[in-house]
Amino acid sequence: MWANRVLDALITVLAWVVLPVQLVTTFLLGLLVQLTFGLLLIPFSLVWMVLFLGPLLGLSWLWGKATLLRVPVAGLGIPLALLANTYTCLIPSMGEMESRLSKILLCQTWPFTVQSWALVTGRTTPDSEAVAEFNAVLVRLARKDLAIRHYLLSLGGV
Repeated sequence: MWANRVLDALITVLAWVVLPVQLVTTFLLGLLVQLTFGLLLIPFSLVWMVLFLGPLLGLSWLWGKATLLRVPVAGLGIPLALLANTYTCLIPSMGEMESRLSKILLCQTWPFTVQSWALVTGRTTPDSEAVAEFNAVLVRLARKDLAIRHYLLSLGGV
């Protein structure tokens, strides 16, 4: 849980920089997506899946399996989740808010990304001792962000 709290604090601090930049990038990239008839969204999605989703899931899985490696895994996972969250915020959603919210949820719940993936994809959450911690993270996110709260309610969580 400590890794998620560190990530949450870093996201909050970085938001002061990301939010003003987000307004510009989503507008400009949104125009480019419109000019390319949406084809520009394909490389954006590929970057997300290859550079962020796969490694986030892998590091989350490793966090749950190798408790002795949690500190080094956090040294990789926290910056990666922070970068993935920033990337998601800067890329236009083009009306696909559910997809954007699921990406943000996957980033902001690290090291519980595997459990979040199970929640987002409709699978059952794997049985582990981390379920209580994961639920606490979801409750904290739902209290902080109204959009995430509504998204989680639509998934049947929180």
